[in-house]
Amino acid sequence: MQAMRDTATFASRCPDARGSTILVDDPEGPDPRREMLRASGQFMGHGLTWALAVLMFLGVGAWVDSKIGTAPILTIVGAFVGGAAGFYSLYYHIVIEPRERDQSPR
Repeated sequence: MQAMRDTATFASRCPDARGSTILVDDPEGPDPRREMLRASGQFMGHGLTWALAVLMFLGVGAWVDSKIGTAPILTIVGAFVGGAAGFYSLYYHIVIEPRERDQSPR
């Protein structure tokens, strides 16, 4: 009986406006704790992407500096380029992607 209920619950899932899956027959709606964990994981991922972009470009700039003998010039340039790339990624995922998802025909 439990297996039938689980199968019926699984079959009655549908995506909501944000792309998350909610249960259609759930009278309480989506669990706020689950939504909070999903959102915090998503934004921690965005922050990690930004930090890794800065570190990657900083490292490449330092490596090129050591090869061609320019002091910290390319290291600083790499840090700024990485920061800009990370910021653009963050802006795209938080502003542009939701706007495109809302405007797309369903």
